[in-house]
Amino acid sequence: MFSTDHLTGATARAAREGRAHRPAGPSGLPPALARAFAADPPGAALPPGPRVNPWRSAGAVPAAMPERLRELLGGLWSGDGLHRLEDGTVTGVRRRPVPSAGGAYPVQTHVVVGAPGARAGGAGPLDPGRYVYDHDQDTLLRRDDAADRASGWNGGGARGADGADGADGADLRGAGTRLVLTVQPGRSYGRYRHRSWPLWIADTAYALAAVEFLIREPAPVRLGPGAPLRGLLGVPRAAEHERWTGRGLAPEIPLATIELPHTWAVDPARRDALAARRSPAISAFTAAARSRPRAAGEPAGAREAAEACGQAWVLGAHRLETWSVPADAPVAAVAGALWRAHREAAHLCYSGALSGSVRCRPVSGFRAVRGRWIVHALAMLPGPLAEPGASAPETRPAEETTS
Repeated sequence: MFSTDHLTGATARAAREGRAHRPAGPSGLPPALARAFAADPPGAALPPGPRVNPWRSAGAVPAAMPERLRELLGGLWSGDGLHRLEDGTVTGVRRRPVPSAGGAYPVQTHVVVGAPGARAGGAGPLDPGRYVYDHDQDTLLRRDDAADRASGWNGGGARGADGADGADGADLRGAGTRLVLTVQPGRSYGRYRHRSWPLWIADTAYALAAVEFLIREPAPVRLGPGAPLRGLLGVPRAAEHERWTGRGLAPEIPLATIELPHTWAVDPARRDALAARRSPAISAFTAAARSRPRAAGEPAGAREAAEACGQAWVLGAHRLETWSVPADAPVAAVAGALWRAHREAAHLCYSGALSGSVRCRPVSGFRAVRGRWIVHALAMLPGPLAEPGASAPETRPAEETTS
């Protein structure tokens, strides 16, 4: 059995110093956000809002989608078949290649096409403008700039004296063609409540890593949240919910953007591997735990992880990777660790699907235990092509570029 904990430098120092008890959350984190570290249960579920924002109600109209862009967006969000419940019952929800905590799927996909001279490098024949992808209908919609301006949606930054959004969030449209990943916070909040904000980053990071996995070429990434990404999309803050709901939309938070290279294409083998990827059922892990020889034991640290997330099935993992920080780590360190952990875990997950060596199930929803917060974990079982004694893919460090 294998287990690895990816410690930050601060975490490693703290371990050497033998600190055992710390405050419940990072220093400087607002109390409402620090509750994500606490043992408080999420409570009863709330209505999560629409799976896909109805941008047509805000004036968006269908646009012809270039084929390679369709392959990329379909490679992210269109899997094989329909989801099944634990008892095998087929649902009406289409399977998605990219995993999501609790199947909430808060991530939405936008495309921003810059100046005519730059657009050929990304989306092809699309005219400059802002577009949004309808995951359910596999349709690209072009937003109505005039309707956006009439609603005061101009730059996405601070609001000026006239009540319109300012342009302090640097409009990046001239930089080429970008995919922008946002979250509808209500999708995760409806199920996880105070534990949801780390999951917004988690789901975005897995989607971002999937884009990188599919196109293979290195591409500039900018992480949010912040004014630059709101400026890129020309949207108000999600906290100004009335400015969204007044247009028939659920609020969105832009969290990441990736600039598509001048020459890119979806790798067919990777697309097929991602489409076929499935997180193993929880019952597969419990069965593995029951059938494991007593002498083999469970992965080191598995019991601590199970205690911290309240999910005993992780004890059945063949290999368990965890990423952690001290519970009192600075806010900036926690944010960086969240992005890094989930991007690295996604790389392991997708690489395992491509090689067939491992099957991975992401694990989230941890609380701080004994002064340490596991920000993410990846539970693995042998894949269909695993060889006896073979090791799983190595963790690849994620690129760090923040806005």
